[in-house]
Amino acid sequence: MKKTLLVAATLAATLLGATRAKAQQDPAPQPPAPTPARATSTEQVTVTAQGETRDVQSIDQKILLEQTPGTSPIAVLNRLPSVSITSADPYGAYEWAVRISIRGFNQNQLGFTLDDVPLGDMSYGNLNGLHISRALIDENLGHAALSQGTGSLDTASTSNLGGAVQFYSTDPSDKRGFQATQSFGSFNGSRTFARYDTGLLKTHTRLFVDGVYQTSNKWRGDGPIRQSYFQFNTKLQQFVGSKGVLTVYADYSNRQEVDYQDENKVWVNTLGYKTDNFGDWKTALQAANAYNAQGGGGKVFAGISTAFPGSIPLLQPGGFGDLSNDPEDVGYYAAGGLRKDFLGYVNYKTALTDHLTSKTTVYGHHNNGAGLWYTPYVATYDVSGTAVSPISERTSEYRIARGGVISTLSYETPRNTLEGGVWFEKESFDLARRYYATTLDGPGRSIYDTPVFPFWTQWAYNFPTNLFQIHLQDQFKLTSAITLAAGFKTSETYTTGTLVGYNVGINLAPTDSTANYAQGKLTSGKPFLPQVGVNVKLNAANEVFASVAENVRAFQAGGKGFGTSPWGTTQAGFNALTSNLKSESSWSEEAGYRLTNNHVQAQASFFHVNFSNRLLAIQQGPGIAGNASILSNVGGVTTNGVDGAITTRLTSDWSFYNALTFSKSTYDSNYNASPTSVIQTGGKIAVDSPQVLYKTALTYSHRGFDAHMGADYMGKRYFTYTNDNSVGGRMLGEFGTSYHVDEVGPFDQLKLQLNVYNIASTKYWGTIGTNGFVASDPTSVNNNTLQPGAPRAITGTFSVKF
Repeated sequence: MKKTLLVAATLAATLLGATRAKAQQDPAPQPPAPTPARATSTEQVTVTAQGETRDVQSIDQKILLEQTPGTSPIAVLNRLPSVSITSADPYGAYEWAVRISIRGFNQNQLGFTLDDVPLGDMSYGNLNGLHISRALIDENLGHAALSQGTGSLDTASTSNLGGAVQFYSTDPSDKRGFQATQSFGSFNGSRTFARYDTGLLKTHTRLFVDGVYQTSNKWRGDGPIRQSYFQFNTKLQQFVGSKGVLTVYADYSNRQEVDYQDENKVWVNTLGYKTDNFGDWKTALQAANAYNAQGGGGKVFAGISTAFPGSIPLLQPGGFGDLSNDPEDVGYYAAGGLRKDFLGYVNYKTALTDHLTSKTTVYGHHNNGAGLWYTPYVATYDVSGTAVSPISERTSEYRIARGGVISTLSYETPRNTLEGGVWFEKESFDLARRYYATTLDGPGRSIYDTPVFPFWTQWAYNFPTNLFQIHLQDQFKLTSAITLAAGFKTSETYTTGTLVGYNVGINLAPTDSTANYAQGKLTSGKPFLPQVGVNVKLNAANEVFASVAENVRAFQAGGKGFGTSPWGTTQAGFNALTSNLKSESSWSEEAGYRLTNNHVQAQASFFHVNFSNRLLAIQQGPGIAGNASILSNVGGVTTNGVDGAITTRLTSDWSFYNALTFSKSTYDSNYNASPTSVIQTGGKIAVDSPQVLYKTALTYSHRGFDAHMGADYMGKRYFTYTNDNSVGGRMLGEFGTSYHVDEVGPFDQLKLQLNVYNIASTKYWGTIGTNGFVASDPTSVNNNTLQPGAPRAITGTFSVKF
């Protein structure tokens, strides 16, 4: 494979070198300096990408400006067909529960970038990137482009099996100015945003600096329920002559989240829609002591009740000692997530000749994070090994240090565009499972503080990773009406799992050994991943397109209980895997039609996807326990579907948007959970893959007044592989209105805005699978993995520009 990679790289370099030599014979033009594309509330929403050979749709800043300030950029994509976004909060900002699914693929199988910089797979315990909400302040999002099936070859991603999302930040303004926005809303919500633009200086430089502080309470739960984050962005652009621009971007994010408890149907039906963690230390101690006294096996502390607190005994129809409905997991003291990120890049783009353009980005990212949980399953021990509290604070601790370079050359003529590039990244990822002491008097620290001095480190890993990707593609206009596109990419990822330590501190696992942990090196990727497409213009307004592509996903780094990591098992299990383990891959086909004129933008697509070598980490015990898993190749998934979107301009002030998707993703075969257990999944619907999606929005805009009303329907979703349990469909409505006046005294603009989420305050299941999926759970007590959706939330905003 290395030899094939070298040959492919040499071929790409030779072609690009020949292209450059030819282009340098042409005279160089003198183009004007670039100007920023700044969206305003009067611009149109782009829903189709005219002329593309693939299914590409985008959303500009207008949609984001309509949403509640603080809404995650990922949530805005929910407007597009085939896109399913779920969350547990009104804004799609709570990272543990925010999920995006496209044509049967979840976010761990998609690719994400910001200004071409890779964001990884945006999973909660992210191993190679960060969430877009931590990479960019919402107001700085210029537009987002989504390739629903065959993602573009130049996307810097090793996880884009089912498409790619490319986010782009706004540029600094040519005009000097300051803007400030203040929002207040439901659940004690408050958000303050401020931005300063220098304007275009005499040095041909422009810069913006902005920051945001947001806080709100959880809509359910007690005790520490405040969610908050502070974020800072800056972007500088320096124009170099008439052909080049140097861009520098920096982001700092400090996010503090308190978790919503993962639920199941039995708990919610018995204890109510707002059941959650206790947030009270004495109550948490009683629940932990009751578990130990009623079958948990740990130390029972005198002076603390051995009955479960509150209404939890309602889940014990058999009385004292009945743990069949999992009363011990209904609530904990608290859980949370802490993340600090620094992200930056330097980009230089220049026209080398009339036809040849070069673009190079050098980037770096550093992350420190921890997922916190006050667990009743491991007690706090003193140095003598005596239990002093029935609860400890368990952490999953993350550290990412990565850097890379992305470089492309593009040669363009009136009929031909040849483009190629390379991407290299080097990363060190640290992951550890640690436990910290509590006392009978209290938790010992705030849920918002990163703990120090663990009494036990169960295990700690380091994963050094190198990845290399090249791509080469050509787009050729066969005639004025027919465009052909063809290309390939080569992707290889090398990851080594190294056990740094285990059973460190108090000796709580005397029989543990290195044999219980996987170590070793794995290579994933493929040397040739093709993509071919065609676009045929029927006339100025109508066109058809078709494309096919193959993609592959790199193996995930992680320890026990982390996703589909090959290192989440024992050394023997890992050794057995390495002989036949294959990377997950997909073959996507799509064909569609576009209509674009002054009154209508419409697109309809048919898609077929074969997802092969699906890896499943078969849990050995409850997902929250973090036990070792057995990674298995459980076959494939086949997806067939149609989707479409249409925006109709009814009048100069009114527009009407509708999007509809019918899709079916089914497992191709059964799989073996053990030598004697066959799980009947063949022909079953894939988990978290609704077959029907419908989105609609009516928008009015006139002389500074804007209003929109929208609705989103999502069909039935299964949360077991055998389809023996599911959540029903739901319809959510939202409303927003704003009014602005320009040039009022010293102000450039004054604006008032009102947003309402879930107008009817519908009770529904939001995200499913937050604690993973299991083969079977007909009673909904085997795996607490559901999140109730947020009720109605109202937010008011005042903003000023001058």
